[in-house]
Amino acid sequence: MKKIFLTIFSIILVFSLAACSQKSSTKEEKVLKLGVVPSSNSEKLVDDLEPFAKALGEKLGVKVEVFTASSYIGVIEGIGSGSVDFGIVPPFSAVLSNKQSNTKNLLVGKSLNGKPGYHAEIFVRKDSNIKSLEDLKGKKVAFVDPSSASGYVYPGAMLKDAGIDLNKDIKYQFSGGHDKSIQLLLNKDVDAIASYENVIKKYTKEFPTLKEDVRGLAKSELIPGVTVVVSNNVDEQLKSKIKQALLEIQKEKETLGILTNLFNITGFEEPDDNTYKTVEKISEKMNIDLKKVK
Repeated sequence: MKKIFLTIFSIILVFSLAACSQKSSTKEEKVLKLGVVPSSNSEKLVDDLEPFAKALGEKLGVKVEVFTASSYIGVIEGIGSGSVDFGIVPPFSAVLSNKQSNTKNLLVGKSLNGKPGYHAEIFVRKDSNIKSLEDLKGKKVAFVDPSSASGYVYPGAMLKDAGIDLNKDIKYQFSGGHDKSIQLLLNKDVDAIASYENVIKKYTKEFPTLKEDVRGLAKSELIPGVTVVVSNNVDEQLKSKIKQALLEIQKEKETLGILTNLFNITGFEEPDDNTYKTVEKISEKMNIDLKKVK
């Protein structure tokens, strides 16, 4: 009887230890959260980035999960709190996270023109009689998000330079995505939209008549490129690994192509902190307190 009891006890002990071991290994499994702003349909954006996240995870030796939120600031807050480890974000979002959470800019993306930057652009319909920024007085304008460099901050400054008071001279709304702004313009719900220079090329498949129906009205000065920002909670060794993995990925045509298609990124280079000071100057013009944006 004693032998039977010992045998049963041993079996239970083995299974218990195995279960504990399995739980322990599950707990220890490292997952890195990659944050991206909802510049277009959020669910599709996450799905489209999955192959990139998988390739990056293989290089890092950990699982990489893609995260987005309902607004740009939601992603920035995630990076600041450490619930999101790093992000591929627009320059204004990068500056916000730098100011509010002491994050670090790891790399800056090179645009389709080969430069570490791009231009914001204001678009109108081709059948519109709007010929200049001044003609937008009394019109309806769609911006993307209050924390979007090309979708609000820079175009807003352009309108102010043209003598337009954003709160008095136009009626504006935030669409929540560049694709949503395009839809508003094509539907004639607004007279103009603010976006980035290559947005027509980017969304031609989704909106087949885009090239025929929409034209650019005015471009901004050069904006720093899409930036890789890392949380202050990530240790230096992991920061270095993420940076190296992304530099390796830029040599892989298929994987890099995902970033080119989604963010117009054709490669990476070291960020020049001085270029981000232009974002701060434009923010001042727009009366934006970078430390208080929520």
